[in-house]
Amino acid sequence: MAKFELEWEAPEFEFREKSISWYWISIILAAFLIAFAVWQKDFLFGFFIVVAEMLVIIWGDREPRTLSFLLSDEHLRIGERKFHLIREFTSWSTDRNDEDWADIHFYFNSRWRAPLRMIVPHVRIEEVRKNLAPVLKEVQHDMTLVDAIEKLIGF
Repeated sequence: MAKFELEWEAPEFEFREKSISWYWISIILAAFLIAFAVWQKDFLFGFFIVVAEMLVIIWGDREPRTLSFLLSDEHLRIGERKFHLIREFTSWSTDRNDEDWADIHFYFNSRWRAPLRMIVPHVRIEEVRKNLAPVLKEVQHDMTLVDAIEKLIGF
């Protein structure tokens, strides 16, 4: 039997509104990379750029779904399909997203797995911290290069 259970609903990811100029800059950058690929006669790279640009355009406008989260001292459930045991993680950290939301990062035992990031209402962070303290250690969040690039380009 779980000692604690915290439930909340939050968006799947932080959505950043993109202007039409964001899309044009993306397309122009992709066109330069395609031109470089043609100049280098690397058509596989050119094909990759075309596919990647199509995905950037499609995913750039996608709004997040609202997911339900359940955190206990034994497991973490995200939506209806993702389930992780707490013993799969070595530690966790938090990072302020904005005044309403914060990011929680769970670090896996395996070094090869990227941290699991999810959004929690900022008012629930202290409750999460108090309940997770006996189960997992909290570490300082260090922004990765991927995090910095994601914030820079607004994706």
